[in-house]
Amino acid sequence: MKKNIFSIAVLTAMGSTAVNAQALPEQLTVKPVIDLTAATFYSDKSYDGMTTDSKSWQEVVAKYGVEAEYKLDQGTLYSSLIAVSSATFGDGDAAGITTGDERKTSLEQWNLGWRNGSVEDATIDASIGRQKVQIADGFLVAGDALNFGKGYGDELDRGGAYYLAARQSFDMTAVLHYQINDALKTHWYYLESSNKAQNEAKLWSADFEYQYANSDFGLTYLQITDVADKETQRDDLKDIAVRAKKQVNEQLALAAEYVHQDQKQGNENAWYASAQYTFDQVKYQPTLGYRFSSFSEQYDGLFYGNTDAGFGTWFQGEVAANYSGPYSTNARIHQLSLQGSVQENLHLGVLGYKFDTIDKSSGENLDGAEVDLFAVWSPTQNVNVIPLIGFYKPKKDVNNGGAQMGDKDTNTYAQLILQYVY
Repeated sequence: MKKNIFSIAVLTAMGSTAVNAQALPEQLTVKPVIDLTAATFYSDKSYDGMTTDSKSWQEVVAKYGVEAEYKLDQGTLYSSLIAVSSATFGDGDAAGITTGDERKTSLEQWNLGWRNGSVEDATIDASIGRQKVQIADGFLVAGDALNFGKGYGDELDRGGAYYLAARQSFDMTAVLHYQINDALKTHWYYLESSNKAQNEAKLWSADFEYQYANSDFGLTYLQITDVADKETQRDDLKDIAVRAKKQVNEQLALAAEYVHQDQKQGNENAWYASAQYTFDQVKYQPTLGYRFSSFSEQYDGLFYGNTDAGFGTWFQGEVAANYSGPYSTNARIHQLSLQGSVQENLHLGVLGYKFDTIDKSSGENLDGAEVDLFAVWSPTQNVNVIPLIGFYKPKKDVNNGGAQMGDKDTNTYAQLILQYVY
């Protein structure tokens, strides 16, 4: 009953805002937030360690609330209040992380902030509250987006919608963006997670961005200050990351990042290097990309995840990254991509992966290959239709160090995502 009352209260506030918008002061802008996503999934193979049957399931996420800005003589105050309702239906996902019985409504985001200008022009932007935070390109932190269901126990359940990552906000944050000059930007973060699957980690981080001509350089320092279980490798973990991006010309873009990770039992590392070439003289101007990434045997990927860049960012392979592994540790990954927009509202892409396990001495062997074909169609400004079909071929099955149940045959995986954003 409390959940329903909370949802009704937020929706009522949104309706009142729309009705009384003309009565608001000129300095105040209030707008509703509505983000509805529904998805259906099918996996011919299972990775839950229990059944060889295929899995079919559905996920639903609804985010709703309000965002507000108040213009001052010396900047802008801003705030938001957003709730989220999520559910998983059917068999639960292919890895058994959700069971199909998850339902939850909760407060997802509240924040209060001030910046000394518009979003594009502000040189100082400070905020506190419960909100999603991404550090740099998301290689280390891309929100608190790990959404377990009841498959690993009720204590880890965040309400399902594992793939759609229904909840992405850190429980408490303090964030400062300070632009020193046109070339140098600094970012300061304090983040607290209440996510038990992330060991309820608390951390702080400083990030620096320097732009010179067509090159961007970055430096990130991150330190875990507290965790729920101090016997894990995450306790007192420290990361130092350096990155660079270079737009060589209109066609060619290069990028790389290296992370040195200091853990109690030793040092780990991760890195990637990528190149993208756009054939701007060819119809549809397709972009061909290659990226190699490496994650050492005990590397902790922290809060990595998907970003606005879309498929293939730091969840590499729809089957591999979400259900079978590897999960950005003990792996070398080759990625080849080809993408292009055949119409203004229709983007097509294909992603190919080769996964190599670095250390097989423990018996784990997650070698394999995957190909994903997808489309992003936006029939209107507010609606996205995103179909994807994938083919995943592991080298080993679960009885020989792999993760796939039953056999090592090619798994056919399919998903369809429908999204409405207001």
